[in-house]
Amino acid sequence: MSAITQRDQAISLLNKNLRQLIKLYKECYLSRGRGALLVYARNVISNVLPNQDDYRTEEEILEVFTSPDSYAQLKEMITHYDQKNEGILALITDFANATYFITVKFK
Repeated sequence: MSAITQRDQAISLLNKNLRQLIKLYKECYLSRGRGALLVYARNVISNVLPNQDDYRTEEEILEVFTSPDSYAQLKEMITHYDQKNEGILALITDFANATYFITVKFK
């Protein structure tokens, strides 16, 4: 399985559970502020959906990514997302250098 295939499978499963994901984003934002879900594609494919423990504040999530390009891209996304209508997801695959930053639209 390639990184793209793993990503696509995880996204497909997350889309099927979008209502639950939206509720999770809203609860996490209200309790912890701006941030993102840090999710492993392998877990989603194994039917383990994200939960509150997977949510990281902006500061916490940015500490995970040491590459200047990844850090800058994620910081930009977190700084400018509309928390009422979208959430940020850092989807980590089993492949080196294959993490995807995704904006999840609530509508």
